[in-house]
Amino acid sequence: MADQSFDIDALSDLLKQSNAVSNLARDEKAFYAAFDAFRDGDAKEVQAVLQQVGLFDLCRLICDWVRVKDCGFLCLELCGIPKPTKEPPDQRLLAETIVRITSNEKSVRALAEIVETRNRDGFQRVVDEYKIGAFCHLFCYWLCAVRYRMICRWVCNVDLEERPDLATELQSAGEALRQLLAHEDSFERVATASNAGDAATMQAVIGSVNLGPYCYFVCEWFCSWRCAWVCLTLCREAVFERVSDPVAEALAFAKVTAKLAQEPADVRRLVDAVRAGSASAWTAALRELQLEPYCIQLCHWVCALLCRQFCILVCPPIFDHPWFTHVGDFSITADFDPGTGLTNKTEAGHGGPNYGFYKDLSLRGFCPKYDPAHPAEQMAYRFLYQPAGAAAPTPITGPLVYEVLVGTRYALWNGNPFTLQSVRIRGAGPTPTPPVGPPGPNPPNHYIVPDANGWVTVDANALDNGFDGWLMGFASATATTFAGGDPAPGVTAGNPVPVASQKNGSNAAIIFQATRVGTTTLVNGGAAPDYTNQLSLIHINNWYAVSLINLEEFAGGMSCTPVTNSIHVQYTTDHELMAQWSIDMLTAATPAPAATFPSGIGPRGSSGVDFHDTTSWPQCSYLLRLHTRRSLTDGLLDDPDEWEGSFLTFCID
Repeated sequence: MADQSFDIDALSDLLKQSNAVSNLARDEKAFYAAFDAFRDGDAKEVQAVLQQVGLFDLCRLICDWVRVKDCGFLCLELCGIPKPTKEPPDQRLLAETIVRITSNEKSVRALAEIVETRNRDGFQRVVDEYKIGAFCHLFCYWLCAVRYRMICRWVCNVDLEERPDLATELQSAGEALRQLLAHEDSFERVATASNAGDAATMQAVIGSVNLGPYCYFVCEWFCSWRCAWVCLTLCREAVFERVSDPVAEALAFAKVTAKLAQEPADVRRLVDAVRAGSASAWTAALRELQLEPYCIQLCHWVCALLCRQFCILVCPPIFDHPWFTHVGDFSITADFDPGTGLTNKTEAGHGGPNYGFYKDLSLRGFCPKYDPAHPAEQMAYRFLYQPAGAAAPTPITGPLVYEVLVGTRYALWNGNPFTLQSVRIRGAGPTPTPPVGPPGPNPPNHYIVPDANGWVTVDANALDNGFDGWLMGFASATATTFAGGDPAPGVTAGNPVPVASQKNGSNAAIIFQATRVGTTTLVNGGAAPDYTNQLSLIHINNWYAVSLINLEEFAGGMSCTPVTNSIHVQYTTDHELMAQWSIDMLTAATPAPAATFPSGIGPRGSSGVDFHDTTSWPQCSYLLRLHTRRSLTDGLLDDPDEWEGSFLTFCID
């Protein structure tokens, strides 16, 4: 692998594993018991044996070593002796086959059982059915890698109460490949980056197709393929034999790796040869170190740890991964209808099915101070919106920003460097560091203003590991696409709003990008950011509801004339997302007339004339109110009842 930035970590892991396994190998009885327990996924036995010899703290290191050794045994059992070949088979074809198998519940569960029980006949039936004989060892090593990742998590964690399910794990891995294959040339780009050891490009491609949650599954598959192919290539001339006593052979290999741990320079030679895929360097090192009998297992051991470090670069720790997660209280992954951009449920007592958004939107998520993959490099993030049909997204900056609180930081104030200061984001008026202002016990707020391209640098002095919660406020009504206000329907009360005059909201995507501060200029120029995800569809409507009310009796400027025998209430309501509308009447008259007025729910409102005989109504003043409420939310508060501009008074004399 060409990227050498992780070589030291890989070498360190190899030496740590060597020492851990050599400590276990000192007690052959414990080694035999532990090896068998790891193979069976027997958590209680693994924990008991390792605790007895004082090595449970090294469980993950030992399990990773066992995985490499046992996967070699397993794939020889299931696939037989590998046949030498100079050219690798079609990688995409195997990925497509895995997707077919894992997409079928019955097939994937049968495959999981075959692997768990090491059923050679069953495995060969799968290989024959899907015509993947040329891929047998490549397929097997991937299956074994997935199984042992699950097994190591299970046996080395005393807090897990239920063993992870291999079939479910394979389904998740298959879904990752399915989504990658669905994005045009992304599969080939990831394969090229993986083979070149180019972690940055591989991460960028995975992020560009929104596969961040599946990142490790993708990397694991490509790295497993690479290791299987590289090791078969480097060991093409090796003599493969079936092992009659696998545990005894594993113990012998443990003692060999223990000796290697005493010579880091020799381990480094092996690492360099595998990383470069150099058969000549590999063969020369094995011959000089007298390790030819262990060709394939040594190769897989080295390559597996190179892969682990590579995948850490490609898929940084998930808990520090930057994400856009919510609009207000609404999850962008769970609470939006992907076909309409409307909400699909109530959250925190507001919103509901088929609610749109309006006004100032709180965009929430997380962005760490430093890049998880490059811990010395500070992070920045931005949000962009892209109306449906627009050629390019627009950064949220300047007047598009409404103020939000993003955190608290330490600041120098009155000589105290640990004074707490609120950190807020707004569209203009940044404040300096350290803060300045009138004397007092507390510093003024610290205001961050996104730059011209929308970037916000995460404050290194902020509490915790980054900004978590509100990341940006989007003043949607300031964007031309989402401008609203008075719908000016061009009709008078009592008449319907013509279709041509009805106002509707707009659909858009909201895109989150996070990247190292040093790469923002490249991203501005079109390069992929280090991290990105998006809300693909949100419906925003900033139009007021049409809410018109009058009396026929007031025609011709007669609004101060008392009503005599009747009233004819003229009303018109309209909005794309009308939740409900109604007319009511307030009066001081006693007894109040028992009058019932029109009401309705759902778009787009209604219009008409409502007649009432008033001959029996007491002489008094009356107030008619037309209430409208839209199915709109800003994510935190819903549209309130609006009637203040839609009322009239009359009197009966």
